[in-house]
Amino acid sequence: MVLLLGLSGCGADVEIAVGRMNPASAASGSGGEAGSGGGGGDGTISCDVLPSPTHRYTFDGVGDVVADLIGGADGAILGGASLDGGGGLTLDGEDDYVDLPAGLLAGLRDVTVMVWVVRDGEGSYPRIVDFGLASGGEDPVEGEGGVGTSYLVITPSTVFDVRGVSALASDSGVRGEVAIHAEPTLEDGEIHQVAVVFDGAAATLALYLDGALLGSEPVGFPLSGIQDVNNWLGRSQFDADPYFGGRYDELRIYREALAGCAVEAAWNAGPDRP
Repeated sequence: MVLLLGLSGCGADVEIAVGRMNPASAASGSGGEAGSGGGGGDGTISCDVLPSPTHRYTFDGVGDVVADLIGGADGAILGGASLDGGGGLTLDGEDDYVDLPAGLLAGLRDVTVMVWVVRDGEGSYPRIVDFGLASGGEDPVEGEGGVGTSYLVITPSTVFDVRGVSALASDSGVRGEVAIHAEPTLEDGEIHQVAVVFDGAAATLALYLDGALLGSEPVGFPLSGIQDVNNWLGRSQFDADPYFGGRYDELRIYREALAGCAVEAAWNAGPDRP
């Protein structure tokens, strides 16, 4: 059963579906409700007050450690990059990346991964976010990673006809991949919010850009099927893919499948305003 709750928020009156949704209903347009809550909660979602992230990285300070302000899952900056002291981290697109602790997705049914970035690089399939496992195992050296065996990915560009920002998820490599491809390539030099929502209850994967729903696809496996051993920013589980070049401003991980209006509200509020 789906119960519709009328809420005022995100600049307009909206209805939030509480309960299991048909995957087709999740792709109903910009700000659509691709999430129905979960992750152990009661399934209700407010667009007026966002839930607290489970992990939050603001890239403040200096040095080579990215602090998790909430969950304590600090990440290591590798390849020679360092925090710039102004609330950001710039990766060179050559060998820089962030290695976050394994198990950020462990025990979750649903997840929303939300990131604010400025792209400054080229190539197909660079990874803004790549949480998963490669055939080369945990923390493989460059050139020995092989291919991705399971993953949750945000990339700004691909090689397809629709070649822009995309979300990828798989529990069994390329043959089991669920993909959402969109047009924007994030090459305008502006800061963008990109969010991927894995809704285990609705069995959907959704992709958002700057608060707007770009697409949603049905998923035939649970989030637990993704072995998030290598949780990377800027590096791919696939050796053939380039590193991401650009600046990270904020990364949030929610244990809920945020509704479209909640993603939009976060975009409107901006980074540093959880």
